[in-house]
Amino acid sequence: MTLTSEQQQALDQLLAHMPPVPRHAVAYAEAPDALQTWLGISSTDLQAALRKLFDKKNEFEQRLLDQVEHRPLDSAVTFLAAASAGFYAAEKGVNPRIKTYIDAFYYISTCASVGYADIFAATQTGRAIASLVMIAGPAMTNSALNRPKTR
Repeated sequence: MTLTSEQQQALDQLLAHMPPVPRHAVAYAEAPDALQTWLGISSTDLQAALRKLFDKKNEFEQRLLDQVEHRPLDSAVTFLAAASAGFYAAEKGVNPRIKTYIDAFYYISTCASVGYADIFAATQTGRAIASLVMIAGPAMTNSALNRPKTR
């Protein structure tokens, strides 16, 4: 890419106002990274923390899958109860059809089974929770009455 003469002139004027780089300036390779400068954590420390978090996520995911496999009814009820609580918190005071926790439980339980109700989510958070239930709920509902697998 070549600069026009006007662009080159503007660049030269801008660089003329820049202070000279001191001779004792730190080399780029030795300078702290931007995360260290602005947030106080280096990128290598952040990567290590994220790896630990992902390791915990994998452990949590395995425990969750074991729970679903070995206690399917408890897992389904717990999932629906938690989703209902989240939906109630997101929709109360905004959605005129959600006055009680039971209203939220009714909507969420229909999302997990037939997918039809006379209540609809009014908030983005409520829609996100309902979408999650519509994705995971039917599978959990399907296996809720299965015999638990032996360990």
